[in-house]
Amino acid sequence: MIVLEIALAGNPNVGKSVIFTKLTGVGVISANYPGTTVEFAEGQAKFMGMTITVIDLPGSYSLAGNTDDERVATGLLYERRPDTVIAVLDATRLERNLVFLFELIESGYNVVVSLNMYDIVRKSKLAIDVERLERTLMMPVIPTVATKGEGIDSLLYTSVQMRHKSKFKVRYDSHIEEMIRTLTAEMSEGDWEFPLRAVAIRLLAGDLNVVEKAKPELAVKAARLREKFKQGHGEDIVVHIQRDRFGEAGRLIKEVVGTIPATKKKKDIAADLTLRPSTGIPILLGVLALVFLTLVFAGGWIEGLLVGAWAETGRAFFNELIEGSSNDIVAGALTGISISIEAMLALVIPYIIVFYVMLSILEDTGYLVRVVSLLDGIMHRLGLHGRAVIPLVVGYGCNVPAILATRAMGSRRERLILAVLITIAVPCSAQTAIIVGSVGNYAGVWWALLIYIVLFAILVILGMALHKTIKFEPTGLCIEIPDLRMPSARQTLIKTYVRVKEFLTIAFPILLVGSIVLEILMTVGLLELLLEPTEGFMLVVLGLPAYTSIALVFGILRKEMALQTLMVLAGTTNLALALTNEQMFVFALVMAVFMPCLAAFAVLIKEFGLKSSLLVAFSSIALALALGAVSNFMLGI
Repeated sequence: MIVLEIALAGNPNVGKSVIFTKLTGVGVISANYPGTTVEFAEGQAKFMGMTITVIDLPGSYSLAGNTDDERVATGLLYERRPDTVIAVLDATRLERNLVFLFELIESGYNVVVSLNMYDIVRKSKLAIDVERLERTLMMPVIPTVATKGEGIDSLLYTSVQMRHKSKFKVRYDSHIEEMIRTLTAEMSEGDWEFPLRAVAIRLLAGDLNVVEKAKPELAVKAARLREKFKQGHGEDIVVHIQRDRFGEAGRLIKEVVGTIPATKKKKDIAADLTLRPSTGIPILLGVLALVFLTLVFAGGWIEGLLVGAWAETGRAFFNELIEGSSNDIVAGALTGISISIEAMLALVIPYIIVFYVMLSILEDTGYLVRVVSLLDGIMHRLGLHGRAVIPLVVGYGCNVPAILATRAMGSRRERLILAVLITIAVPCSAQTAIIVGSVGNYAGVWWALLIYIVLFAILVILGMALHKTIKFEPTGLCIEIPDLRMPSARQTLIKTYVRVKEFLTIAFPILLVGSIVLEILMTVGLLELLLEPTEGFMLVVLGLPAYTSIALVFGILRKEMALQTLMVLAGTTNLALALTNEQMFVFALVMAVFMPCLAAFAVLIKEFGLKSSLLVAFSSIALALALGAVSNFMLGI
């Protein structure tokens, strides 16, 4: 059986992951912002009797490998040399996309162009001469609308049957062209897997992927030529190469793209309003308020349905089994199973599903990327830039991918500051379930809102303190701003399903086992022995029952287990029967700041080392207990 390999490459936010899903049928997460796929995705498709392996590369602006995303994409292209590279271009923003395409062509890949988001081009009345673009680039160009599957079959057929190397060349400055000829004259095609012209350009640019493979004398000569160019022109040759590429892209766009209509549409005006601070900030506050209220009320409505259904069926069933059991340990285990399922239905599932639906909608409308641009100036005060908003938002789903997403930042210091803020001041979906599902549901919306206000204050104060402590200048922001568009209901459902499924398969088994163990410990009387050392501190300092200390400790394993454990120890899923409003507030606040779960801690160690991770963990514990003590004193519990 013939096996082909196709790679999807392109800038962030161009729809690669959606095309990947359409080609392979694999429900991968596709987000409308950069930094989602630091790790590449791979799937298979059957076509005309062939098995096709499709690789979804991380979004990249260049093959130079300046960020982690670009290094992953460049490394995979170099190592695997796919049979075809599908260059996915945003048809509404061709200039930067073409610059990346030029690099792929220079590298000698068989390239097919997917001119994606073509529906937006039609609606905006732009006229792209696709045939002329094909003739100029000397390669197939397929208009596609990935979200609707338009053009995908043609794209796959062309990638398999009509792949070939383009002879298109970017003409650089005459001095650069002379240097390219000088270097290529001293190279042999048998030593390289891609064109000598591309090797020479990368040597002049100082690309380590090429410099390390070149003969020492050739690398030295390229370095001398680069230095000579800098002395003669007063700027680095890389800047000049990019300028020439942008110039070529601009010339090509003038040839194939019609004039943009002068009149602005209502949608364009609305889009502009989201980017202006005077209007964008109020809109953002409104969006955040809508998300919060939707979490509280929609989550509460779903909770009522699920718990009501469970009470009539599952709870009664387990109560009969428990009453009929003659063994206390078996009865304890059954109680743990019953409360585990009820806790998942009552708090975890309703609020997490609603949150992930809201997150998917914000991603797919393109609004999140606009928030990145809007908050860039504000984030600089925290030693970061606007792109930090993305990991922060991802952290409200789960801290683990959020910490990994910090790789998109420009320096280790920025990454560390951002990781600390995510770990301490950004509650994940499990912590959100605790805040909204317990405090918001039983104590009231304003109590839950107060916790978020405190966490936001911590984020700002901590960020400013870290910025002054770890001095550095944040890197500049370079990001494409997509048009606002209607989200795909199907895509939203797929993303929500994948995220919730992943959450449940990891969390529920741990919750189940933890609850059974707790009930058995209570049955045999061992739990009281564990509570005695912490009883005085919990009651006096935090104003909480002694058993909440067990919930905090179990929360280190998984944050979901804190609430689960609390319900098991309280003997009810209705926490209003066990805790006062003030006690629920203190517990949720402490739990929101308390040490990260083991999964997040493991990722911290992997990304920043044991020493930094331990410092973050102990700092979060100390801050959480201090906040709990202050809250206890002020509320007079």
